[in-house]
Amino acid sequence: MTVFVPDMARLVQATADHLEHELLPTLDGYHRFHTRVCVNVLRIVQRQAEQGAALEAAEWARLRELLQSTEALPALNDALVRQLDDGSLPLDTPGLAAHLHATLGDALAINNPKWTRQP
Repeated sequence: MTVFVPDMARLVQATADHLEHELLPTLDGYHRFHTRVCVNVLRIVQRQAEQGAALEAAEWARLRELLQSTEALPALNDALVRQLDDGSLPLDTPGLAAHLHATLGDALAINNPKWTRQP
């Protein structure tokens, strides 16, 4: 296609930047709060677009290794939950804690990267 179309991450970033830097300073109260929420949602969408595929691939690789299975990621996550719940996957299984820590860190990197920064 020869038509220039900015990618989704760039469009979302431009929208969030406009709301945050141009509109937000002119608002107060209810509208300021809800505009801030919208900016946060757009930032999450932006990070998901930029990082989501790589983080998902890393999670899938960890689960394939941990569970010795090649199923799709949703099925592996379901299996992990079932096995933890029924005790067939002990909590001291090698790699389990590292997988859970990495998966939580990846989720926080998307939802709010400030939560993963060390003081």
